[in-house]
Amino acid sequence: MGAWLFLTFGAWLFVKYRRDFPEVKYVDLLWPGRWPQYRVNQGNHYIAQSEALLRQGDYTLAVQKLRIGVSKAPANTQGRTLLARVYLAYRRPDLAREVLIDGLACLPDNTAYLQSTLSFLLEFREDAKLLQITSRMLAAPTNSATKPLLATFAATAAYYHGNYDEAEHLLMRYRLGDTADGVLLQARIAWERGYPELALLHLKEHLTTHPQHDAALALLAGYYQSLGRSSEWESALVERVTGDPLAPAPRVAYLQLHHRRGDQVRLERETATFLRQFGRDPAALLLLADFAASTGQPALARRVQQSLAPYPENAGAAALMVAEAHIVAGEFKTALDLLAGSTREYPEWTSQFAPVLNGLQAVALSGLGRTDEARLSLDHLLTQKNLRADNLVAVANRLSTLGARELALAVLGRAAEADPLNQAALTHLIRLELDTGAAANLPVHLGQFLRTRQPSREILSRARTALGSDRLLLLPAQKDLLAALQTALGPRRL
Repeated sequence: MGAWLFLTFGAWLFVKYRRDFPEVKYVDLLWPGRWPQYRVNQGNHYIAQSEALLRQGDYTLAVQKLRIGVSKAPANTQGRTLLARVYLAYRRPDLAREVLIDGLACLPDNTAYLQSTLSFLLEFREDAKLLQITSRMLAAPTNSATKPLLATFAATAAYYHGNYDEAEHLLMRYRLGDTADGVLLQARIAWERGYPELALLHLKEHLTTHPQHDAALALLAGYYQSLGRSSEWESALVERVTGDPLAPAPRVAYLQLHHRRGDQVRLERETATFLRQFGRDPAALLLLADFAASTGQPALARRVQQSLAPYPENAGAAALMVAEAHIVAGEFKTALDLLAGSTREYPEWTSQFAPVLNGLQAVALSGLGRTDEARLSLDHLLTQKNLRADNLVAVANRLSTLGARELALAVLGRAAEADPLNQAALTHLIRLELDTGAAANLPVHLGQFLRTRQPSREILSRARTALGSDRLLLLPAQKDLLAALQTALGPRRL
C-alpha cells in the first residue's frame, strides 16, 4: 500500500509540474475509479490551453492540444466547436464535419451544440447526412426539447430538395407553423409552388404579432421587389429600419433603396447618419464599404476606409473595396494603380488577399483592354489552392459584364471544380456555356447541376432544348442527359 501511495504521489508531481497541469487532483490518480474523471479534467485543461495558444498565434501547438483535449473530454462542446472552426480555417470541412458529428454521441441533448452541427451540415449541403441524423434522433426517445430543432432542420433539407409535402408534414407534426423558422419556411414553400400571395400572407400575418422579425421583413421586401411592387417593397424596407434602428443591415438595405431611386440628397444624408451611428463598429462599416463597392461609389468607399483606420486588421479589406468601387464605376486605371500601390505598401496583403487581389487586377486589366495581361493575372489566380467559389463567381460576373466571356468561362469552370455543388457557380457557368456555344464540358457541368438542391428549371429547359438540337447531337452522353433533364423537368413534387 505504501508503494502505491508513493508511486501515485510521484505521478501526481510529474503531471502537475512536468505536464503543466496544476489543477490535477491527487485523489484522481490515487483511486482507479477516479481515472476516467482525471482523463476528462486533463482534456478540459488542454482545451483551455489551446484557446490561449490560438490567441498567441501558436496554431500548430493549439491544434495538437485541441485534438488531444477533445479525445480525452469528448463532451466538451467548446473544444469540439473550436476544433471544427480551426479545421474550417485550414479549409478542411471534412475534418470539421467528422469532429462535429462524432460529438452527437455524447451531446444528443445539447441544443446549442446540435444547432451548430446541423447548421454546418446545411451550410455545406450535407443534406443526406443531415436527414439521416434527424430521422434517427426524431425516432429515438430523445429529449423533447430538441425535437422542434431537429424537425426544423429536417423540414428545411426537404424544402431544399423540392419535397414540399414532407417539409410541411414535419412542420405540422411538430407544431412549428407559428415559429419564426416555420413561418419563413412556409412562405418559401408557397412562393416556390407558385402562390406568391399566399407567401406574402404567411409573412404579413406573422409580422402583425412579431413586427421586429427582421428575417421575415427582409424576405417580404425581397418578394415585393421580385413582383415589381415598388411602393410595398419600399414600405417593407422602411419597416425593417424602424423595427430595429440599431441594426446596420436594414440601414444598408435602406441606402440601396435611395441609390436605386437616384435620390442623392437622401443617400448622402442617410450615409452621414450611418457613419455617425456606426462609426466605431467595424462590422457595420464593412457592410457600408461593401455597399459602396458594389454600387461604384469610390468617394464613399474612401470615407469608410478612413473610418476603419483605427482598426488595422480591416485595412486590407477596406482598401480592396475602394479599388472595387473604382472598377464598378468604370475607373479601371485608378483601380489598377490602387491595387499596385497597396501591394507595394502592404506586401503582407499579397498572400492574405491574393485571390481577391488577382481577381480585381484581372477585371481592371480586362476593362482597359489589356486581355493578355488579364489572362496572366487569372492564370495566377486559378492555380491557387483553397479558392472560394463565391469569390470566383463575383470575378466572373464582372468579366462577363465587360464582355470577356472566355475569361469568365475559365473562372466559372474553376469555381465548379473548387465546389462541385455550388449552385450559383454552376448556374452562371451553364448559362454562359449555352450562350456562347462552348459545350465541351457541358455534360459534366449539367451532371453536377442536376445533383444540386433546386436546379433552375429555366436553365434545365434551355439545356434540354440545346441538347435536342442538331448542333449538340454528337455530344457525349447526349441521350442520357436528355433523359435526366426530362425527368428533372417533370411535374414538381408538391
